[in-house]
Amino acid sequence: MEITQLKVGMWVESFHGVGKVIGIDQQNNAVIIEHKDDHQLRSVECNELVDQPQLHTGCDRYY
Repeated sequence: MEITQLKVGMWVESFHGVGKVIGIDQQNNAVIIEHKDDHQLRSVECNELVDQPQLHTGCDRYY
């Protein structure tokens, strides 16, 4: 995904799983996400994120 498409609070998916964006690091083209299941924080590069339109803001499950 492009960093310009991301905002704090949105849900994203990577090979690490589903998480909520809690910070955006434009200098390193990465985001800090808090994982849904274990609440661990991880820095993930934007090119590792999957555009998943079924993850809606404010909802942590698929439809």
